Amino acid sequence: MINEQPDRQDAILLMGFFDKENQARLVNRDGSVIRKWSLDYFEHYPDAQTRPCANLEDTLAADVHGALLTPKGELVFSYEYCGTVKLDPRSNVLWALDEPSHHSMVASEQGGYLTLGRNEWPAAEVADRFPAFFSATPDEKILEGVVLRLDEQGQIIERISIPEMIMENGLTALLTTNSQDFKVKRITRNELLHANKIDELSTEMADKLPLFNAGDWVLLMRGQNLVMVVDATTQTVKWHQTGPWIRQHDPEFRPDGKISILNNNTYVSVCTWHGKARLDVPRDTNIMVIDPVTRETEIVFGSKPGQEMLSVIRGQHKLLDDDGVLITEFDAGRVLEIDGTGNVIWEYVNKYDVEFVGEIANAKLYPLSYFETDCKECA
Repeated sequence: MINEQPDRQDAILLMGFFDKENQARLVNRDGSVIRKWSLDYFEHYPDAQTRPCANLEDTLAADVHGALLTPKGELVFSYEYCGTVKLDPRSNVLWALDEPSHHSMVASEQGGYLTLGRNEWPAAEVADRFPAFFSATPDEKILEGVVLRLDEQGQIIERISIPEMIMENGLTALLTTNSQDFKVKRITRNELLHANKIDELSTEMADKLPLFNAGDWVLLMRGQNLVMVVDATTQTVKWHQTGPWIRQHDPEFRPDGKISILNNNTYVSVCTWHGKARLDVPRDTNIMVIDPVTRETEIVFGSKPGQEMLSVIRGQHKLLDDDGVLITEFDAGRVLEIDGTGNVIWEYVNKYDVEFVGEIANAKLYPLSYFETDCKECA
């Protein structure tokens, strides 16, 4: 279902499952496809020996999450925990990074890109660094979340441990706040934390947020219900808060001096055994904003009649220049645009058949003036 906005000179990038394949597509407001990229993991990583996810038997298992388009029409995206790829407008591979990147892909004002990755260690090698996660089984794996800074050629120029950053700022207690057991016989939570977004404070917006400076990062950790802002150079945590959001995603700096968060506001217990969200649970996902100075929060969309949403996992929102928001409701395979007063003015549902929708992991709006050439030239 599509509600058209015919006078808008823009297009929307959609990342997800279309035409029975993982795909990126740039669409008009009427849903027609301007440009599409078929995303075949085995084609982009033909050498099984160097694939970040070497054991995959089906290319569809490497779904996509985190993407952007450059002004040249190039697509930069992550296969979830399975690598970062840059394609030209005609789907040729410019580079492919053999790194388990995930969730987030943003262009940095410093050049290159910011994304998230993770190191995998035998437990014995990190027992001194992370004693709360010590295991008597030395080969058991520990997963350490990291920030990755990439240059334009896809080379890693900086790798920063998020757990170490938290500990070095005197916030070690935050790593163990979700009541999971830590036993010497086995590790019951081998992922030290689950980071799912990084974003950078732009120079243009920095003077609106007096606690922070241009180039600072906002990071989000799902299991700890934690959002924090960090100096990108010194890795000093300038601000952090746990809740009232629950298993949240996608923090964004706002031009009104606040931070906007997609509050999933639910738990995985609302899913059936095979991972689908039940239809009888409240659709209570919302967009929440917080003033980092006063710490006052407000729900600006969702959690009321006519604004129902549910993203048990994932989900995204992007602030628009006209005070609107583009929201990706992952579980519903839906993208909706709201105006500054919370009215839904555009909606796209990725219908698969009469019963199911196809996933949409990311959506981003681009004015056509953003591109250096006519996107249709690449079709």
